[in-house]
Amino acid sequence: MGFVRRMLRPRVLRRSLVPAETWDTLLSQHPILKGLPEDESRRLRELTTLFLHEKTFSAAGGIDLTDHLCAVIAVQACLPILCLDIDWYENWRTVVIVPDVFTEEYAEPDEAGVVHEWTEDDRSGLSWDEGPVVLSWEDIEASGWGDGYNVVIHEAAHRLDQTDGAINGCPALHEGMDPGEWRRVFSGSFADLSRRKHSRKRRSKIDSYATESDSEFFAVASEYFFENPRILTTEYPEVYRLLSAFYRQDTAARLSSGRAKR
Repeated sequence: MGFVRRMLRPRVLRRSLVPAETWDTLLSQHPILKGLPEDESRRLRELTTLFLHEKTFSAAGGIDLTDHLCAVIAVQACLPILCLDIDWYENWRTVVIVPDVFTEEYAEPDEAGVVHEWTEDDRSGLSWDEGPVVLSWEDIEASGWGDGYNVVIHEAAHRLDQTDGAINGCPALHEGMDPGEWRRVFSGSFADLSRRKHSRKRRSKIDSYATESDSEFFAVASEYFFENPRILTTEYPEVYRLLSAFYRQDTAARLSSGRAKR
């Protein structure tokens, strides 16, 4: 199935490329897309087209599932894979949009077989191992403005996190990248941020939700990498360096260039 899909992609791009007017609107509406060179803008437009074609979108709670809403999600989801490939989202098939933050119920057995149940309130997004990515429409609207928050990129990062076979804050790294260095830098930064969230003098500008787990640290750091990289380069420059190597993008330089051209 994957082979057939890859064979059909050139035809999809010829026949169904995101219309120029729609593309210009997406670029103008999302400050995090400022400064894209022409070749990268073209590549992102192609990836967005393929994402829209290959993924299934559905909505709940009376949301009007317009082409524009789907495109808003797709373009932000594809920004992290701009210099990678659409196949990095092989494990992502469905997007579900709900109106607002939601509550998720969990049940997990311990080593003794006792099932523990709990709920998590105010969820803005959710990514299951092989299931759909659920996104809050309200939080989609709050994403892409360059302030460090992006629910689409956050959940996309969780999908990328799974590419090494585990949800552990480390995606499948490229050849030449050192997993040991990645674990050392991210674990050290995670520990530092965990300490700083209780400090008034050294409190970080990074959302403390990143201290929930290694996986959440990677997802939140990815949000800042694409939304407000200056915070990462200031507070955790080694994390920025490794994310830049993984995503194969220098977002700090790109966004600075985009601001300078305005």
